[in-house]
Amino acid sequence: MPIITIEGVSKTYRTKEIETLALENVNLEIQKGEFLSIMGPSGCGKSTLLNIIGLLDTPTTGTVEINGKMTAGMNDSTKAHFRNANIGFVFQSFHLIPSLNVFDNVSLPLAYRNGVSDSERHRRVSEVLERVGLSHRMRHNPGQLSGGQCQRVAIARAIVGNPEIILADEPTGNLDSKMGAEVMNLLHTLNKEDGRTIIMVTHNDAQAAETDRIARFFDGRQIS
Repeated sequence: MPIITIEGVSKTYRTKEIETLALENVNLEIQKGEFLSIMGPSGCGKSTLLNIIGLLDTPTTGTVEINGKMTAGMNDSTKAHFRNANIGFVFQSFHLIPSLNVFDNVSLPLAYRNGVSDSERHRRVSEVLERVGLSHRMRHNPGQLSGGQCQRVAIARAIVGNPEIILADEPTGNLDSKMGAEVMNLLHTLNKEDGRTIIMVTHNDAQAAETDRIARFFDGRQIS
């Protein structure tokens, strides 16, 4: 069984003056443990698709099934709990909270889970920071870190709740080649060693070529 099934998904954004078709009749199956790259020119619907998979947006038509659950009809509260339990996010611009230190940024997903004690939270955060090589930086704020370190903090935050799916939107877009390679190595480790399903939007052909499969988009349509 695929972990994600997308059937006939289209997305139209409407204002009083204009109607924009962001996605058109997308059909895509993503297997458990797969590392999938999504590629295409800017404005072709890549990030829109990622947001729909991540329950941050809803399709105009079509259905999305994740881990055997149909997402249509979920209310905001159900979406939030489902997202927190199943999906981790890594963004190009990190989305760390500047006023919080590394430990507190990483622990945020656990704050929305019932039954996680302070000791359990400390254990989990410490473990993931050790894994991304930043346990010595847990009391630093994001402004004291390099871009690559900030992205590794973001990855630690994405996996601290042990989700099966990681959605990465241009995760190396703000990094130089060395730091980008470090982040990609970490994502591959999470995929190969943990069996996590990773869906990555990227413009980087070399990075995409190292993943299991590439889904290419153009003008809102999947072309390969």
